[in-house]
Amino acid sequence: MIAGDIAGHSGPGVTHTPITVAHLTVEPGAQVDLPWDPAYNALVYALAGHGTVGTGARPIQEGRLAVFGAGDTLRLTADRAQESRSPKLELFVLGGRPIREPVVQYGPFVMNTSAEVQQAFEDYQAGRLGVIPAQHLPHTY
Repeated sequence: MIAGDIAGHSGPGVTHTPITVAHLTVEPGAQVDLPWDPAYNALVYALAGHGTVGTGARPIQEGRLAVFGAGDTLRLTADRAQESRSPKLELFVLGGRPIREPVVQYGPFVMNTSAEVQQAFEDYQAGRLGVIPAQHLPHTY
């Protein structure tokens, strides 16, 4: 557990909105039926390995994302045969209460309104979004 709660197990992470974040390692051939808050959305991202998700056994593999519908359980199954470089199915599980806000996306920016997206572009072009890598100030004591 990274943050939130699953079946009475809580993660140490502190969040400002109710979310659940977990990292699961599933042994080859094993299946996990993960209890899930039915009020939460659920996303599962495969960090490594191959397997299936959901009762329909939809395939998932490294670099792929699965979006779950409503329900109180997430079924996650690792294929019996895994690649040698990824001997187990590694999953990043994320979910939270839907915020039901409007979404506008253009390029790399995701905001609530077109005006906010336009402002983000202007801020980017003016250099107001920071620098990568971040420029750190020297420590002061």
